[in-house]
Amino acid sequence: MTTEWEQLVRETIEMTGSAPPQLFDEQAPVLTAGALSANDFYLVGMIGGKDVGKSALVNALTGQSITPSTSFGPGTETVIAYAHESQQAALRRLLDSEMPGQYRLVTHSIAQLSRQVLLDLPDIDSHWLTHVEITRKILRHLLFPLWVQSVEKYADLQPQNLLGKVAQGNDATNFIFCLNKADQVSTAAIEELREDYSRRIGRTLKIDPPRVWMLSAVAAEKFDLPELVKLLSSQKPVDGVRQSQSLAVQQQNRSLGTWLDSQDLPGRADRLGRMMRDAEELLSERVGVPLLERSLPEMADDPASRMALTDEVLAARCGRWPIVNLVHVLLTPVLAVVRRNVGATRSILLPDAEALVDAHLQSGGSPLATVVRGTFAQLQQTQPQVSELYRNRKLWEDMAADSAVVQLRATLADTISRQRDAIRQRLVGKVWVVAAPLRWILTIGAVLWFPFIQPICQTLLTKNLTHSTHDIVLLTVNIFSVNQLLQNLTFLAMYFFLLWIILRWDTQRRIERLARRWKAYGSEMSLQGVAVQWMDDLLQPIRSSHEKALSLAERAKNMNHRDIQAQRGNS
Repeated sequence: MTTEWEQLVRETIEMTGSAPPQLFDEQAPVLTAGALSANDFYLVGMIGGKDVGKSALVNALTGQSITPSTSFGPGTETVIAYAHESQQAALRRLLDSEMPGQYRLVTHSIAQLSRQVLLDLPDIDSHWLTHVEITRKILRHLLFPLWVQSVEKYADLQPQNLLGKVAQGNDATNFIFCLNKADQVSTAAIEELREDYSRRIGRTLKIDPPRVWMLSAVAAEKFDLPELVKLLSSQKPVDGVRQSQSLAVQQQNRSLGTWLDSQDLPGRADRLGRMMRDAEELLSERVGVPLLERSLPEMADDPASRMALTDEVLAARCGRWPIVNLVHVLLTPVLAVVRRNVGATRSILLPDAEALVDAHLQSGGSPLATVVRGTFAQLQQTQPQVSELYRNRKLWEDMAADSAVVQLRATLADTISRQRDAIRQRLVGKVWVVAAPLRWILTIGAVLWFPFIQPICQTLLTKNLTHSTHDIVLLTVNIFSVNQLLQNLTFLAMYFFLLWIILRWDTQRRIERLARRWKAYGSEMSLQGVAVQWMDDLLQPIRSSHEKALSLAERAKNMNHRDIQAQRGNS
């Protein structure tokens, strides 16, 4: 099997929890990766039950008695390997790794068979489990199996069941199907048996009925044995072996594709999609609407929080304005008394972010954790698969629901803190070079201009003064007269109060503008965006499973299509 198919199946197992396909069983009689790669030799093996004439057939194929024929007792107990002497060391390493001490090696020096190894395997229907285990192990390395049945046992189910398992990891074109002891039936029955056995194999492997070789080890010159001897008397070309290996890999991929089809990934994706939509509707109705339309707007527009934040920022801004800072200090207690009298706020202190969240975080008048728990309890009852998807986070239980709400509370509090820090930075943190001179001109300059500089300039420009001592004394008396001082003091009080009002209005306006901008869901400072992301996280197990199922189904479809195209190209 290719790595891509194997990875796809493993991801499917991880998502669905299904039992893995037989090809993934280490004990399954399926070709290993080593058998599907280029080797110095390839294996041809006799597979059959007891008393089907395997040993006699091996002797007939090799032209010598390399294995005794038995009609009683345990039958063939070990693997008999007939191989070229040049392959002896490599073959021993393979057999020692799989069945140490349970094989016998017979070597030859036939050049045209230097890469072919013929094996006689223990009976697949033996009562000795060790015999069956040996055969299953060697089947994992056997690229070209010869399925041998006798005319009296060809309908046995056990060999057919094993054939079906082996065929999941090898292509049927690499198999040779033989009916031995053809000499025991009449000539008229031979073709009938051949066709019946061929149909049985076709049904087992879900292929067109293959060729069946009719053999007789005791009548070697009759039937199909001479042709089979000729076929096996010369080794397959290297390209032919590689083609057979490629066909085996394709068959393994088809077997995995069949297993994937049984998982019904498109149907699973559709069901998860419907579950996702139902969960989104239920969560939105019971949690999202109350949270987004009432709790969070109230939290964002909380009068006490907004007013206290405005006062804090205004105090910092006024601190940079000479004289206006004194006005702010004088007016702050007055405003506090007025607010308490009209019930606008209970405290002038900025409420803690966590306290602000706790004051508003609820859904439909109920604690949010209770609503979350009830929502997922209802979802679990209507969608049984939810229990599996949320096995690590059971939101229908108190601890998990409370933990989810604590997470939301912490995220909202952090967002509010970041909003406040951003407001402080934008309205107070920046220091403009030209701002300080301007503030001094508008404050200290006003104190010097209106009571002193402006009257002096006005007198000098409107009257013809001789700059005598009399004129200077008269001008000084006029400037510092009680009426003039009261008039200037009243004007300056109104002037600086107006500057304070402008600063307060500008602070409120800029805070309101930032708050409106942060109400957009896409903003990283948005409370609504934080809540929407939190609700998305609650549904993440369903969404991830849905997306995974869609991805796996699409990958399986594309890989099937690609393999079909490749097979058509090869044909």
